[in-house]
Amino acid sequence: MNQRVAQGQINMHDKEQSFEITVNNKKCRKCSYCIQICPAKAIKFYKDQVTIISERCIMCGSCITECPQHALNYKSGLQQVIDFIENKEKTIACIDPAFPAILDFWTPNQFVTVLKKIGFTEVWEGAFGAELISQAYRKILNEEMQKPLISSFCPVIVFYIQKYLPQLIENLVPIVSPMIAIGRIARAIKGSDWKFIYIIPCLAQIKEMTSPEVAGAVDRVITFKDLRRLLKEELEKKENYPETPFDGPKPFLGRVISVIGGLYRSTGSQFDILMDDITVTYGHKRTIGSLNQLATGYINARFFDFLFCHGCVDGPFIDRDLSVIARRQKVVRYAKQEMEKQDVLSVITELDKFEFIDLKRDFLNMEQKLPVPTEEQIRAILKKIDKLPPSKNLDCRACGYASCREKAIAVAQGIADEEYCLPYLLEQSKKIYKELEKSHRELQMSHQALEQAQAQLIRTEKLASIGQLAAGVAHEINNPLGTIMIYAHLLLKNLDKDNPMREDVELIISEANRAKEIVQGLLSFARETKLKPGPVNVNDLLEDVLGLVVNQSLFHNIRIEKKIDEELPTIVADETKLKQVFLNIILNAAQAMEGNGRLIITTTKDKKYIKIRIQDTGPGIPPEVMANLFSPFFTTKEKGTGLGLAISYGIIERHKGKIDVETELGKGTVFTICLPLDANEEEIGIK
Repeated sequence: MNQRVAQGQINMHDKEQSFEITVNNKKCRKCSYCIQICPAKAIKFYKDQVTIISERCIMCGSCITECPQHALNYKSGLQQVIDFIENKEKTIACIDPAFPAILDFWTPNQFVTVLKKIGFTEVWEGAFGAELISQAYRKILNEEMQKPLISSFCPVIVFYIQKYLPQLIENLVPIVSPMIAIGRIARAIKGSDWKFIYIIPCLAQIKEMTSPEVAGAVDRVITFKDLRRLLKEELEKKENYPETPFDGPKPFLGRVISVIGGLYRSTGSQFDILMDDITVTYGHKRTIGSLNQLATGYINARFFDFLFCHGCVDGPFIDRDLSVIARRQKVVRYAKQEMEKQDVLSVITELDKFEFIDLKRDFLNMEQKLPVPTEEQIRAILKKIDKLPPSKNLDCRACGYASCREKAIAVAQGIADEEYCLPYLLEQSKKIYKELEKSHRELQMSHQALEQAQAQLIRTEKLASIGQLAAGVAHEINNPLGTIMIYAHLLLKNLDKDNPMREDVELIISEANRAKEIVQGLLSFARETKLKPGPVNVNDLLEDVLGLVVNQSLFHNIRIEKKIDEELPTIVADETKLKQVFLNIILNAAQAMEGNGRLIITTTKDKKYIKIRIQDTGPGIPPEVMANLFSPFFTTKEKGTGLGLAISYGIIERHKGKIDVETELGKGTVFTICLPLDANEEEIGIK
């Protein structure tokens, strides 16, 4: 295909459905996790902003699905599909072969009924495109091969080769994907006045639709996530619809193409692990590693079937409530059920009808090269951020890169911010702190005012830096911790009741659960979740909190006294978050009194604030503890996480309020919470 003509095609289609990953930098907490998991170095952090480098992106979707803050999204073609339906245009909804994995209470043929009910004219199985290309693959595999061949089935793998291993382009099988194949069939059967919409679990196919080598076969691509939005009302009804058969040509083995090894199996071959000349590899780390080894000649085979995910049933926009195995089983069961109803001869006849469909394609060289920095440039950057090896580099990965050297290379290449290094920023904070001390001596500032300024600075620095670090650490701990708990429970299940090892295994589970609670605390501290506004009556809220605790054994010998202002006005706040603050402080007070004393709760108001005083008759707080009272991870409890008051402080601060503490050794402590009377949703950062 002429490249210049092809480029004209992609520009035309981009006007209709352009591909774009967007970043909401207001939601982004700069945790660098997206940088860490991106296999293509396509995410740039510079000047406190995360940006997608579109020309480097391979459209795997990992950054969107894995972002803890849900700060990344994609530009969908859903609105155009809605417009097609509302304008009564003739439309074909073609469903990816992985679709049985997303069905909960509908059968596949009821699903057809639902899609037609919301306005689609016909509903096709995309698996017939797989059926057609499988026959093309079979012919190629039966020929004498001069070089290793790589399946062009997965568009993520194709984009990766085009951009980062162009030397392997000649190894790609010159066959279109199932989506393009079925799109060309629809064009041939229906003509240009029909709109062909392909519904997929994968992000890359949105970009593939407009690739110059294959553009024109599909009008729109939407994801399973888009489909759920389109079917929202029907999903809520959970109505038991009648069954309707699929339209369009009927597939056979092509229905299993969305599972691992499905492509090779759909050619009619039986996959055998001992067949070293046919290799199926899946998962992004294994696949990208294998591609690089193939490029260097380290591995070899006649045919490589590479899948970025664990099959299309593990695509980024498929429902993750079910395990990959469960999704695979749903697809396979559906395929078996349908094949039992079909006559193989009729399938062959159906395939013969479309021998005229052109399934060939070319692949453009889209190579992306970053500048290779000199050793002097790398060392200069490492020196500037105080990370020169061997003694200074940390390789902590908090910046998103596997090592300090990788980070320095990314800075030299212009895709990373030099100063975005948490240990470096902490050191800079220490220097600022020292400068403040010097300024205090020179300018003879008020000792009390300076102490408050320094304490606020330290607290803010800790909340900012440790919060980002905590998010990364918590995510890294969660996976091995989950594995420990699963296998410990399995081990316990298999032990007899009188087995002496049960006590040890139960201790493992208990400690793992405790670690899980600590990790959850880390995540709660690190993630600033969106506040949910609403009118709040503080008196009623305090009554609710007390109702939760009064029956606990810890409060049996505590006398609760309430001095409530009945005229207290309603304020705008997040009820759940305030309840968390009050509950935390009241429990702390009860624990400080060791379950014996008086708890006095007072509510008042002045011109600006509602004030809530929570007073206990405990032993008071020592000066050394007061200095770190709101510091994260500081605790005097044997099994505490030290996050309760730090989180409470953050919640009140986000409400534009404040917490003050007064204490006297031997007499008790008073926490005073001030919440603004006239704050609206915008002022307290709810929206």
